[in-house]
Amino acid sequence: MARYLVTSRAVRRRALSFVIAALSATSVAAPAAAITSQGAFRMGADALWSSGVTGSGESVAVLDMGFGTLDESIAAGELPPRDQIETVSFDATFGIDGRNELGGPTPHGVRMAEIVRDVAPGAHLVFVNYHTPEEFLRAVDWIVARGIPIVSHSNSFLDGPFDGTSPAARAVDAAAAAGVLWVNSAGNFAQRHWAGRADALVTIPLTTKPGDWLDLHLSWRAREVAAEVAVETSADGAVWSTSRTSAPLTSRSATIPAFQVDAAQYRIVLRQTSGAPTDLELFSQIVPLGAAAVAGGSVATPGDAAGALTVGAVPWTSDQVGAYSSVGPTDDGRPKPDLVGPTYVTANPAWPGTAGTSAATAHVAGAAALVRQQRRAQGLPVAPDDLRAVLVGTALDRGAPGVDPAFGAGSLRLDTVAPVVRLRPRRRPAGLRVDVRDAGTVEDLQWRIGSGRWSPARLPALVVGARGLRPGRHRISVAARDMSGNRTQASAWLVVGGGR
Repeated sequence: MARYLVTSRAVRRRALSFVIAALSATSVAAPAAAITSQGAFRMGADALWSSGVTGSGESVAVLDMGFGTLDESIAAGELPPRDQIETVSFDATFGIDGRNELGGPTPHGVRMAEIVRDVAPGAHLVFVNYHTPEEFLRAVDWIVARGIPIVSHSNSFLDGPFDGTSPAARAVDAAAAAGVLWVNSAGNFAQRHWAGRADALVTIPLTTKPGDWLDLHLSWRAREVAAEVAVETSADGAVWSTSRTSAPLTSRSATIPAFQVDAAQYRIVLRQTSGAPTDLELFSQIVPLGAAAVAGGSVATPGDAAGALTVGAVPWTSDQVGAYSSVGPTDDGRPKPDLVGPTYVTANPAWPGTAGTSAATAHVAGAAALVRQQRRAQGLPVAPDDLRAVLVGTALDRGAPGVDPAFGAGSLRLDTVAPVVRLRPRRRPAGLRVDVRDAGTVEDLQWRIGSGRWSPARLPALVVGARGLRPGRHRISVAARDMSGNRTQASAWLVVGGGR
């Protein structure tokens, strides 16, 4: 039978009852406090749950910089007990709790794991963390050696190149070649990325407030080129002085490490110091670049890897891509992201509104576990390319027709079957009874008489009555849409007063 969306709270109640049943079938207890991300229903995961597909027998590695608050999440029932998950740390300094890019404690990995579990409650979770790029490479090698088939990695590196040839991108490609479906965030840099030439001085004004962090990364592709980025401050907007100047990181990148701003005004100054004029790229980790931002080409690495299934973000209540969601193509012209997933969801009541391409990526990784279990049960191949083909091929097209730089192939959709609507005559009271069936969740139901205006309908019981209608034949139409975006319409004649 269909499920019907009334409010997000109602979705969570329905989800809870089902997920507890599904987990019981796999001998995993789910405490009553647990709730389920709205994004799971937006993708139609419940349509697969209805047939017993919960990710059972699958493993997903959640690769992140840290898993702080893990015990709190377990206690709240949002994650399995520690003896039912694996934790492996490559962070030599802080261990599995880790630290974020700014050196602060981070629960980011836990937030992502909660989403993966919501979508694929039967999957086995492996938590792996790192801090440095070198530790990331070692973590990738371990995941490959361990034979984990799906990775959810909601993070980016901002030192180029961004053409699929960075060390991180090459590691992802090697993992994909070894049988790993690597799901990676596109990044949240559409408003924090600039690209262009700086053979003449380029100045980018910033809007900051005290306590903001500036963390800037400048990259270029030509080895014979040198460039630098500086941060200048001013008390009055008239006289500017240099606050920070970049140090070369490699022969093709320079960075200004993170620092906190004060009450002064700030601006970024870019300059190419040697070599023929060439394209430069600037990423700001946190502070938006305002009117100077260039969304195109803002997919960071390893989201630029050919072997990555790269994910952009659409809020679960919207059909528009998040304004922050990184936009393709890659620097060598390949389309990215590959698709978009739902975001701005609540998978834990302590953290409402978990957003960004990070959350979208975790949803897609969980979806991949469901698809992999389903295909294995059907005797179908489950190599990374096979899973990618299903996930991308069944996406609901968004934006411009076909693949586009913001949505990729469209919104991930696990449920591709439209609701079934049946209209049946009813004698007492006279009218038509409407029955709607869907393996997932019906989000919208409307009806109309003839070519009149559509009106919202209420379920689970809808009766279109003859009362108030003039004698004769009236064509009644009912339209239904489920949360995955599948639509259907059915019509029937309602005869009033013995008319023909």
